[in-house]
Amino acid sequence: MKKTLLLSLAIVIMNCGNKAESNSDKIPEIKIDTLQDFKEKNEKYKVTFEKHFNVSNINDTVFKDVIEITDNNVATNGKDYLFDISISKTIKVPVVFVQAQVPLNLLPHIYPEFSRIIVVSPNWKYYQEMSNQKLGEGLACEPMASSIIYEFKRENNRVKKDSLVLMGSFPKMEFANKSKPETNKVEVYFSESYGSVCCPRDEQWDNRPSRDEFAANFEKINKIKITNTYREPHGKEGEAFYYYSLKGLSNKLKLNFILERTFSRIINRHLKDLMITPKIYTPTILEVNNRMKKT
Repeated sequence: MKKTLLLSLAIVIMNCGNKAESNSDKIPEIKIDTLQDFKEKNEKYKVTFEKHFNVSNINDTVFKDVIEITDNNVATNGKDYLFDISISKTIKVPVVFVQAQVPLNLLPHIYPEFSRIIVVSPNWKYYQEMSNQKLGEGLACEPMASSIIYEFKRENNRVKKDSLVLMGSFPKMEFANKSKPETNKVEVYFSESYGSVCCPRDEQWDNRPSRDEFAANFEKINKIKITNTYREPHGKEGEAFYYYSLKGLSNKLKLNFILERTFSRIINRHLKDLMITPKIYTPTILEVNNRMKKT
């Protein structure tokens, strides 16, 4: 049977006082389930992490060229999110500091073009638990700093996740300078593909609204223009990719476009009981080749 360990609040948070006079003689407690399991798992990954980065201690590690995601880089409808920063594909293993508060369970799939990515985030779950404790016990407390370092590895449509929790600190980070637009490259927020027009015919060619109909209606409703969209043929039977930069649109409109267009491309959607999983959408950088033409 797994044990539950009770720790004094004073052990895990700093500068705490009790404002509830009726409880002045009582030391509040926090329940931490399977603490030993957590310690063992955290220590195991700490060793693995330090081996990856060839350091003797995580506190000696300095992450360089870190891409920072702040609230100003994020749009949301309350469930789905969009980050407006792309990452150069010349970076082998990006390190991203997601300072903005987003659901941690959505982080494993950001920037899917990279097979391995490091993500640093404030430990929002811990902060929320401390906030709830304060409200429940009438405490005047300031939680200690806490962060989580995630490592996501993607292979064969599967994501392997490891994580390391730092209590009392954040890793040392040096942030990347704002990147300049790369020559012959475009930042793409959404793409869609069409198969053969004949043999057999891809159902998307007859799906409504069509690509042009959807774009025209979106422009009319939102009083904007969708520009810098590229078409790239990739076969002998009309097959093609379309890449949308959504240049000039606000982040909120970019997110709306992605969600609405994704939904409209579902074949026979009116006959299906759909459950759409929330997601964080991130742009990618695409090299413009001589086959690609603006539409």
